[in-house]
Parts: sequence; C-alpha cells; structure tokens
Amino acid sequence: MAIGSTTDGDTANSDSAGSDSARSDSARSDSAVRTAAPGVVPLVLAAAVAGAWGFGAAAAGASWADGARAALRGDGLAVFAGYAAAVAAGSLLRTAAPAYRTRPVGAVWAGAVVALLFGALVALLAWPVAGIAPASGHDPVSNRDPGFVYPLWLASTLLPPALATAGVRMGLPYSPRRPPAPSPSPDCSQAAAPAAAPRLPLPADGTVRRGVLRGLAWGAAPFVLLLFLSAL
Repeated sequence: MAIGSTTDGDTANSDSAGSDSARSDSARSDSAVRTAAPGVVPLVLAAAVAGAWGFGAAAAGASWADGARAALRGDGLAVFAGYAAAVAAGSLLRTAAPAYRTRPVGAVWAGAVVALLFGALVALLAWPVAGIAPASGHDPVSNRDPGFVYPLWLASTLLPPALATAGVRMGLPYSPRRPPAPSPSPDCSQAAAPAAAPRLPLPADGTVRRGVLRGLAWGAAPFVLLLFLSAL
C-alpha cells in the first residue's frame, strides 16, 4: 500500500508539474504579440535603398530637383527619398499581413501620415543645418570625412519611424500584450470601482508614435556632434 501510495503521489506531482509548465509556456506566449511579419526589416531597408537610388536617377540633371538639392544637399535629399519609400513599403507590408496587425488598416495608414509629417519637420530642420554642416569630402589635415555626420544624423533620426510603419520596435517585432480587464465581482454588496478616465483616441498606430520618439533619441547624439564639428 505504501508503495502504491508513493507511486500515485509521484504521478500526481509529475502531472501537476507538467500542467504548471504548460501554463507557464502559455503565459509566456500570451505575454507578447508579434507586430511585424518575418523579414520586413530587410524589405524596408531594400525599399529605402531603391527609393534613394531611383529618385537620384530620376532627379539627375532635372531642374525641378535643383532647389531641393541646394537646400538639403545631395546626400540629404537621397536620405529623404529613401525614407519616403521605406514608409510606403512598411505600410504596405503591414497592410498585407493582417495576422501581425493589432490595429485596423486605417490606423496603419494614419501612422504612415504621421511618419511622413515627421519627415517633413526633419526636412525643415535640415534646411538650415545643411548650410552649416561640414561638407562631404576628404580632409587632408585630419584624414577624415566630417561630412558623413549630416546624413548619419538624418538616417539615425528617420530609421526608427520608417521601421515602425512595418510594426518593428527597437529591431524586435514584438510588443507586450495588455492584460485583460478584470471581470466584475459577483458580490453586489461591494462598491463598484470608479470608472477609468477616458483617453483621447489617437488615429495613428502607437508603434509609429514610439518610433518618432525613438528617432529623436537616436538622432540626438549625431546632431550634437554635427553642431560641434560645424563650430570648429
């Protein structure tokens, strides 16, 4: 009897451990939700390169691009053209992958509009900065090219929101899943909990808004370095 009891107890413990492990795995899988389809990062980057190259080829020798090229420099204009192509590609990829979307299609394209408006604001800032930024070219004194800082600043600022339009956050296509709302207590004697304050509905995808803030953070250091080099 003792042996049988011990065996039954061990079996029950193993079953309990297995169920706990299964619940742990289920909770781990429910703690995050994928917000971007696999392989979107290289596709968005390829779209940026293709957009920059295609725009450069189309604008070569064109009078309509001379003004923008004079205001933003050739390398800056290429960065903005690639950014627009990346935003369009990221939004299309996210629209075409409903299994990885946590927001409706309208919010995805509202996020694309926010990303493009952010790019326009960065272009307005880049206009005067391009005039003081070090020119691209080899410096025989320092044996360096300080002109790389200007396109580096633009790329660092615009890359996070461009990837965010495809659902990518910090290079990781996952975001925490919000916990479900607690069910009301069956005890009617308890006072009802106060209702949460209504939140302002924002049409843009939250991933893009975070990408814009992340772009400002990523571009801060190159921008400070650019101002420092321009003051030398």
